Amino acid sequence: MKNLLLLPLKYLLGLLGILLISCAPILFTPGQLFDFRLFFLTCWQVLKELLNPAAWQLNYRVPGTFDTIDVSFSDYFTGPYLYSMPILIASLLLALLLSFILAVMAMLSKGHAKPLLLQTTKVLESFPDFSYIFLIQIAVVQFYAVTGLLVLNFYSLGDALVYLAPILCLSVLPTLLFFKLFILLFEAEWKRPYFDLAKAKGLGNAEILLKHCTSNVLKSLFFQSKSIVWLTISSLLIIEHLFGINGILYYLRSDFSPIGITFILVTVFTPFFLFYSLAELLINKEGTERNAIFGKFNLSILDVIQLRSLISRLFRRKEVLNPIRRFLSFFGKRLKITIPFLIVLGLFSISVGYYLFFDDQVGQTQYLYADDGGMLSGAPHPPSSELPFGTDPYGYSIFQQLLVGIKYTIAITLIIATVRVVAGYVFGFIYVFYLNNKFRKAVTSIADGMHFLPLSLLVYVLLVPILIGHGEWTTTLTERLAIQVLIMALIVLPITMSSIGNEMNETLKKDYVQSSVLMGGSLIWILIKHINPQLWPKLVLNWTQHVVQVLQMFIHLGILSIFVGGAKAQVDSPRLIPEIYELSGMIAISREAFLTQQFWMILPPIFVFMLLIYCFNTMAEGMAENKQVPAVSKNEEVKSIQQATDLESPNFARLKERNQLG
Repeated sequence: MKNLLLLPLKYLLGLLGILLISCAPILFTPGQLFDFRLFFLTCWQVLKELLNPAAWQLNYRVPGTFDTIDVSFSDYFTGPYLYSMPILIASLLLALLLSFILAVMAMLSKGHAKPLLLQTTKVLESFPDFSYIFLIQIAVVQFYAVTGLLVLNFYSLGDALVYLAPILCLSVLPTLLFFKLFILLFEAEWKRPYFDLAKAKGLGNAEILLKHCTSNVLKSLFFQSKSIVWLTISSLLIIEHLFGINGILYYLRSDFSPIGITFILVTVFTPFFLFYSLAELLINKEGTERNAIFGKFNLSILDVIQLRSLISRLFRRKEVLNPIRRFLSFFGKRLKITIPFLIVLGLFSISVGYYLFFDDQVGQTQYLYADDGGMLSGAPHPPSSELPFGTDPYGYSIFQQLLVGIKYTIAITLIIATVRVVAGYVFGFIYVFYLNNKFRKAVTSIADGMHFLPLSLLVYVLLVPILIGHGEWTTTLTERLAIQVLIMALIVLPITMSSIGNEMNETLKKDYVQSSVLMGGSLIWILIKHINPQLWPKLVLNWTQHVVQVLQMFIHLGILSIFVGGAKAQVDSPRLIPEIYELSGMIAISREAFLTQQFWMILPPIFVFMLLIYCFNTMAEGMAENKQVPAVSKNEEVKSIQQATDLESPNFARLKERNQLG
């Protein structure tokens, strides 16, 4: 009953977050940068309009014209909203069904069928989500060429609405993710005692899997499905753009006002929030609780004796060299991590070398001529001996753009992922040790609400006023890059803070950590000697996952013409001129390549993104399999227990000192 009463409060916290995000572009408007007074005035104005149902309307731009009309809530809801949401829900249901069937087949298969399915899943997962549109289109076109039957329509024109093609394309990625999740949960169930008991009674694997394991994994699947839904909602926006669907994204880009952004985000957030919140109440979800021992002891931040011990250990040669040796040994013995790491390093080095020796030159070829002077072709040129990967519509070499852009994509991606994890770690520490239960629940509510908002859309909303220039820039390239990194990193801060904080909290529940507290361990001592060794492998794994997510987000932003470092709009052309060549900028012509079937313009950057995603996914998988990373030994927990109970440790020295003073 108490949780039911808290449901409206959680919903209001989610609405507050949406309101702040929707008005945040005001802070980055040229000439009014970080004008917080205007920001809060805008928030107040939007809040008043939300409380007035008569003001609930959007401005809709008529396709093919510059005319706009006002659209009421009922028209928006019955039109584009009920066009987009059924596609999203049908895709998730189809993905859930297909993934369950594939998982059951994999678990019941014998021989190499299961490893083959898992390896295929990992390869397909490396494809950018929008690339499935091209693959399915190529298959449909080839089928049409052979049979004369057009089984799918790929573009929405006028009243001819498309459903099947976007549903199929949108369901691919969640199918792969649900499949992997089913496999992990089923394998965990097969290790439980009841499985051996059922086998002893004569039950077959299929019967145990369907009657017993399935019912046990559904609860875990439900709670872990939030992240999959989160990614699928972001992918929906790209599917809408490429299929020409006048849905949620079209209305957002047509009415890019604070009230319009708030209104649309609320309509996306509300149904998923209600579904998950009510379902959690029905199955009685238990939240992560703060460890009780830290509510009873006032721990000092750092003890002098412990500080002396940490410094002495730091400057011991053995303590300095051991992490380095373990790091080199780790990469030397684990090819599953070493090979993809070297591939990424090699790509980055080649791109840097191109800058050092050729100054990032990108050639432009408008026309190709024959030996007799006749014109062979105009841009875009297909691949040839002179142009290995062809050119884009403006004649710029795709191969040279790749050589220039790889280093920027890799470097900025790694920076964003690192800022995310470091900020999550710092605020996770505050979350665990310094926030009371009310604030912790508020942060958790905001983090849960973030799972029901399309992340790419939020970043798009915040970056538009920064990265699209009209006339002269009011900010430098360095400033724009810094702001973009901070926005793309801190937009997920509530989620990273909550997840890393909960991981810290799990470590605090271990007996040897509580013993260290009882013996006088300070916060810094507990953090360095007990929490960090257990948390470090998970942080590195989390970091690689954020790298993959940032790469996917760059692809989404590139399709929406948001480029790294910004781009200038032109008066006489719809083309945006990017400030730097970067891989996501090459994705901006995806829709043109999609319609004209000039796939050579888009396949090279897609392949590079695939390779990067595959490499980081493989590294994450290798780290998860080994359950350790550099600088973390197998006996770390045993050493922590020994340190907590060592009579000569700083903890016991402090305890003796307390007894003497008492």
